[in-house]
Amino acid sequence: MSVPRRLSALLVLLATTAVISLPWAVLSAEADLTFGPHEAHYEVTADSRLTLDFGPLGKLLLPAEKHLPAGLGLAIEVGEIPVAGDSDKESPAAASERRTAKDAGPDDPSGGTLDALGGDVASYALLFSSPQTQIDQIVEGLTRDVLTRWALAVAVLSGVGVALAFAFGPIRPGDVWRVLAGRELIAIGVVTVLAFGGLGVAALNRPDPLVPDPAFAGTPLEGGQLTGRLGGVIDTGVKAVEDFAAKNDEFYGGAITDLHAQWDERPLTGNWSARGLVPGPDATSGGIGANVSTFVFGSDLHCNVGMAQVLGEVVSLSYADGYIDGGDITMTGTSAENYCFDVLDQELPEDLPKVVVKGNHDSTETTDHAKSRGWEVLENSRAELAGVTFFGGPDPRRTVFGSGPQLETGLTADQYAQKLRQEACSTDFDIMLIHDARIGAPSLRAGCADYTLSGHWHRRVGPEPSGLGVRYVSSTTGGALADSLTPGPLKMDAELSVIRIDDRTKQPIDMQIITVGPDRKVTVGPWIRFPEPVPLVAQPPEGTSAAA
Repeated sequence: MSVPRRLSALLVLLATTAVISLPWAVLSAEADLTFGPHEAHYEVTADSRLTLDFGPLGKLLLPAEKHLPAGLGLAIEVGEIPVAGDSDKESPAAASERRTAKDAGPDDPSGGTLDALGGDVASYALLFSSPQTQIDQIVEGLTRDVLTRWALAVAVLSGVGVALAFAFGPIRPGDVWRVLAGRELIAIGVVTVLAFGGLGVAALNRPDPLVPDPAFAGTPLEGGQLTGRLGGVIDTGVKAVEDFAAKNDEFYGGAITDLHAQWDERPLTGNWSARGLVPGPDATSGGIGANVSTFVFGSDLHCNVGMAQVLGEVVSLSYADGYIDGGDITMTGTSAENYCFDVLDQELPEDLPKVVVKGNHDSTETTDHAKSRGWEVLENSRAELAGVTFFGGPDPRRTVFGSGPQLETGLTADQYAQKLRQEACSTDFDIMLIHDARIGAPSLRAGCADYTLSGHWHRRVGPEPSGLGVRYVSSTTGGALADSLTPGPLKMDAELSVIRIDDRTKQPIDMQIITVGPDRKVTVGPWIRFPEPVPLVAQPPEGTSAAA
């Protein structure tokens, strides 16, 4: 057989195996993902239903015609809500570090008294408020599995075909016809039996029509049916989730409306940089018009996806060149809470440079997920955003509800602060980004950092001189009040900052604070000038604790 004919035969073989194996790849696809706060196992089915299996509690059945084509369905086996520290990857060191009453501010947004039922209601409400993030996660996970199975099936079947061709030699169409001659009736009979047999099996196994639960009328679950014990409590549960989601959407929708109104009236500035007078972010006249880079800085979001929407609006309105996050995007850093990170990532422009450090309420799972989404993660390393070089590292602690902060690296906060100081003194950078300002204090005292940005304290400090440099501590962007659930309408002020940096000196020029209150009112503050780093006449002793 000539080379062109062999190539054509190979292409025909590949196309045939691809067509044959595609249905198997689709119908056997599965993925381990999350569902709201739960771990979950997803499988593709052929029953035109979305089936949520809650184990002993029962199942939730939804029609899938509007969501999946060709009669396909999806079975979701809902598992446990993961607890921080369950996996080997998340197991902390035996030693633990407890915060004392001298801490500069509240650290644990739950205060260790998180109401479990309220937490579940909030998590499901977040799922309903931003369902597209969950849908994207499911589509991505199942598509990856389908393509993997399809490629494997094509490779195996094609390999078997090629092996048979080498074993038996080329087979001519005439030979095949002679083998089948006289056996047409048998072949037709076999095909007929298989076809009608398959249709009979499908008819016998066809699920009964769904009986819609009236409790779902007017909700995202309309048309669904419940089985098992779950049906006895669903009326109360659905109403609670629906009310929570409605209040959440109403609150942050109103806040965003007020943000746009206040933004048009925001104070402008006439601050001088090293290159001239800095105009407002979109000013077209006045001043020399020095080149500046604009960054939005947030910290301690604590899974408040409503404020993530506000943050995205501020990034858009300020024409930001990058986004800086001081950590604690999640509550405890479990894999299910990656959903909270995904909502924030979705609210920001896809091509916007973004940098983050791990907070004590995040985990290595959180930062690994951030890397997979294209974020720059500071891990005793540098990252450049819009020409500005940031340096920093993760908080060494991991705060787990009910057990306090535990050490992930074997270093206490003081020990890590000294380690970071040594690395800062040998690294060239413009701004240090850390979660807890105390960890950056030794670097400021040693003159190895001119500026530090941080969060953690849930109250704003500065910008103010500190050591030989300047520190700025952001309040909580998620409005994380102690002893209260963070998701939902705000219970305390939430803040984020717009910071402008001189392109030549790489020094912060000024900043503007945007505050969202529990009354949905937005305040855009005046521009605050960053002070220059000024050497101190006397410094604290070198051995002073980072917590001092």
